[in-house]
Amino acid sequence: MRAIAPLFAATLVAASLLAPAQAQSKKELVTKIVNLQMAQADQFAAAMAQQGPLPQLVAQAGQVLRTRVPEDKREATGKAMDEALRAYVSGVQPALKASLLKNAPSVMGAKLEASFNEAELKQILQSLESPVLRRFGQLGSESQQALVQKVVQDNQALMQERFKTLDGKLADLLGLKPSGAAAPAAGASK
Repeated sequence: MRAIAPLFAATLVAASLLAPAQAQSKKELVTKIVNLQMAQADQFAAAMAQQGPLPQLVAQAGQVLRTRVPEDKREATGKAMDEALRAYVSGVQPALKASLLKNAPSVMGAKLEASFNEAELKQILQSLESPVLRRFGQLGSESQQALVQKVVQDNQALMQERFKTLDGKLADLLGLKPSGAAAPAAGASK
């Protein structure tokens, strides 16, 4: 019996060396998951800065640019508008990011903690930390952008033709002279 005790003790020591030093609590797992998600806080903040009333404002400004700004000044005015939009986004993005980082633990963390048990949180964390998943996510973004560009390229003539027809029809309905503006390319930067 005495010969088994040292073998048993050695097995316990080896197992303790192989096991993680400390099992992670549910709160620690949630914190890690939230922190991994917040690594993309810049992208989240940029996307939020471009939501709300901004798309409508950009569309209205684009319409005014095409219809009321003399043709010889449109390009310069458009560039100035683009610069003003970039300044707006870069002006609000830091505050949005700070708010995201401040509120994510309490909002996302509470939701994760209430919705998942420790085993599920460990699975989520393992997936989020997976290099394969990270590469797949990057490939997904790149392939989506490539697909959008290809679809726009394939349909640009149709879109321009229909846009001119729409422009003329709206001008007729509004009693205005058609602007003759070319259709904007979908997916073009604003």
